[in-house]
This record gives sequence, structure tokens and C-alpha cells, in this order.
Amino acid sequence: MDLKALFTPFPILSTPSLILRALQPSDLDDLYEYASDPQIDRYVPWEHYKNIEEARENLNEFLEEYEKDGLGAWGIEHRADRKLIGIINTSIPHRINRRVEMGYTISRAYWGQGYATEAVKTLIEFGFEKMDLLRIEAVVLPEHLASARVLEKSGMQYEGVLHSYQVWKNKPCDLCMYAIVNPKRK
Repeated sequence: MDLKALFTPFPILSTPSLILRALQPSDLDDLYEYASDPQIDRYVPWEHYKNIEEARENLNEFLEEYEKDGLGAWGIEHRADRKLIGIINTSIPHRINRRVEMGYTISRAYWGQGYATEAVKTLIEFGFEKMDLLRIEAVVLPEHLASARVLEKSGMQYEGVLHSYQVWKNKPCDLCMYAIVNPKRK
């Protein structure tokens, strides 16, 4: 799989409600607006932005990833509002095993409306059809029931608890593993 070719130009993925696209410098205010919400901290491994400069630094890191690797996070744009409401990404594919880990975050103002499920399903389809992946994984905190439900509605299956799997905010955390395998396994 030639990732550079697949991600040049960066693919735009559309759903009825969303546009998944490369992040842009003009996304700064929207990124800061949703990711400065302290409630975001409950379920992600990073701290919410304390000021606009932290958001700018993080956005610049995303933009640098596009230049360096060709791939990076998709911004989740709400089609009707033309507003960045989240981010969804995958790790760089493991070349031999053809698997990635997916992660996402959505603005609290848009929780419970099906947008995370719509974005996850779209990225799963892209991963299997265009990236030729065999497996897509995601991990969530055991208490994050809403995110677990998003993954289940997207076709992912619960595989179990991974004890002390990652360090989140300087603390080892147990995480629930969800995964989906390509139905056209090759």
C-alpha cells in the first residue's frame, strides 16, 4: 500500500451530515472552542486546552503531520454548520499485519446525535476499501459507555479489557478493546 499516493491529496470523505477532511489553519477557533471544554478530559488521554496558544500548537502539529507523512487526522466538519466539531484519526498502518488503531473526539455540543457513529463508520469503510486494512481497533475507558456504544453501532465488537494498556494523564489505565475485521479478508 502506497500511503503517500493514497493521501496525496488528502482524501475528503463525505456523509449525509459530515465532511471528513484535512485540518486547516482556519479551524483554530473551532478546535479551541470544543477542545477547551473541561468535560472532554473525562474520556481522552490528553488535557483540554487551557488557552488558544495550546490549540494553535496542536493544530500546527497536525498540519506538520500532513507534510511529513502525507496522512494525519481528519477534521470532522458539520455539513450544515460548516463548523469543525471534532477529529478522527488512525495510527499509521502496521505494514505486515495491516491494522490500525482509531481514535476520535466530538464537541460536547454535538454528543448524542449520531455524528461520532457516522464518522467512525465512514473511516472503517475507507480503511477497508482504500487502505486495504485487515483490522481496525479502538480503545475506550471502561466507564465511557457512550463511546463503547458508538463503536458497537459502527460494527466493532468488544474483545475484552486490556489491563494497564496505556498511560493516560500519567496514570496506567485499563482500556476496553473493540475491533472489526475486514469482511473481505485476503
